[in-house]
Amino acid sequence: MRLFIERTNPKDAEKLWKIQRRAFLDDFKKYQDPMNPYNETLERLKEKIHDFIYYTIYIDELIIGGADIRKKSQTHYRLNRIYIDPTYQNKGYGFNAIKFIEESLPNASIWDLDTPHLSFSNQHLYEKLGYKKVGEHKISEKLTLIDYMKKI
Repeated sequence: MRLFIERTNPKDAEKLWKIQRRAFLDDFKKYQDPMNPYNETLERLKEKIHDFIYYTIYIDELIIGGADIRKKSQTHYRLNRIYIDPTYQNKGYGFNAIKFIEESLPNASIWDLDTPHLSFSNQHLYEKLGYKKVGEHKISEKLTLIDYMKKI
């Protein structure tokens, strides 16, 4: 099986939206955060695909996930969201997708992101990729986001 990543074709929005809902369902149940990507509408996802740097993640010809990147400056980017279908999680695809994304934007010398405080596997992934904890911010009684940054 070959991992392949490319800029998202708008025609794939509905497939990505369904995968995103599956990928974030457990977090939605755990944190009950109305801003969780599980609640994002298909229309909003289509806007993000149009307005931001959005990637589709494939194994061979099968879409398994997506990534939403935000350009904050010429050298500063934000990994706003990355998600992999739960069937394909914990197999190295997220790690390799992030490496690909970082390499595809060679002028980026600063990356930032956040992840929920109880998402230990995400925290381990980001730290393995060289991200450092730089803070946290409380969203609700049930959810605190851990802020990460990577300088290249």
